[in-house]
Amino acid sequence: MALTHLQLADIREDHLQRLIAAQAAESLHVEYKRETYGGSDEQRREFLADVSSFANASGGDLVIGMTAANGVPTEINPFAGDGEMERLRLEQMARDGLQPRIANLQTQAIPLSQGGCVIVVRVPRSYNQPHRIIFKNSGRFWARSSAGKYEPNVEELRRIFIEAPLLAERIRAFRIDRVSKIAAGDAPVVLAGNCLLILHVVPYSSFNLATPLSVEELETKWYLFPPLGRGQATHRYVNFDGFVVLSNGDPAAAQHHSYAQVFRSGIVEAVATIARSDGAVLASNIDKYCVANSKKYIDAMSKFEVGCPIAILASLIGVSGRTMESGIDGLFPRYGEQKIRPDHLHFSEVILDRVPSNLTGYAFSFYQLLEQIWNTAGFSSQQSITNSKWMFGS
Repeated sequence: MALTHLQLADIREDHLQRLIAAQAAESLHVEYKRETYGGSDEQRREFLADVSSFANASGGDLVIGMTAANGVPTEINPFAGDGEMERLRLEQMARDGLQPRIANLQTQAIPLSQGGCVIVVRVPRSYNQPHRIIFKNSGRFWARSSAGKYEPNVEELRRIFIEAPLLAERIRAFRIDRVSKIAAGDAPVVLAGNCLLILHVVPYSSFNLATPLSVEELETKWYLFPPLGRGQATHRYVNFDGFVVLSNGDPAAAQHHSYAQVFRSGIVEAVATIARSDGAVLASNIDKYCVANSKKYIDAMSKFEVGCPIAILASLIGVSGRTMESGIDGLFPRYGEQKIRPDHLHFSEVILDRVPSNLTGYAFSFYQLLEQIWNTAGFSSQQSITNSKWMFGS
């Protein structure tokens, strides 16, 4: 038993008491500390070792304010100071003392009925491993097993270093597999056309099979996953992979303009027919859908503690022989009518280590992808950010 099945904001005092009642011993995913970490160099290094060991393994919780005997929690020992200030101090220590920084590290001060609080530091499994301690030029690496933290040997470090490139290949393979299935008509619904924009939002954590998300919980926020383009998110249904949100108000319709498939792994797949009635494709529509919708999906998944790094992948299929136009008034291709030759286009993936809150700032992360879209439309450079007020409304 641990706390990792709970969202951090939902943890209450009774959950902590259950750890004691269940004698939930320290493990790969939880460690107890009777008192918080002090400000001495030794204490700071100890904190950084604990945090980095979780990040370099499978992630977990540091529970500060819990007395343990031989790793088994026995009683709560409240932190009597300002819990908010303390959790922010710990976050700052982690930011300044580790390289690279750990994305999506979270802290929570849990108030107690007797006064004081327990502080939980939630360390996600990192997909930018390994993290090393840089405080006072330490340079040490730490990993974790069920027996606690330890310093990995050369072979273990080598394995950790190569995991990230292997994960990138798995993400690309997922994309190709899904695009191939959709092109073959194996989508969750029948689509009203074969010229399609396919957008995948893939958190790195989605390939951690040990932590699937609850479809029941995801579906409570189904309206936060609107399909691309026309129509509204008016209906959804659960399927084997998770659930689907439709743009058509009639779920029994023979064809649908677009859908958003939300996988229990945390991946979102959004597909829409993209051609205009005359057969042309508008670069501005692709831009808006890729940027605005991917941010909506990321913001929605953050409510389930799914964070960075995240890959954004966009593909066009069924576009051979079609023209790509700007879609912005007064902005036309410079080199005449531009016809697309390949039938499938796979734009460069966007990898996000952080998510800017401002939509225009967020769009800058897509610079290379947007440039490829506008190159396809006959422009030598992207036009979206230049026209950001028109494109993104900010």
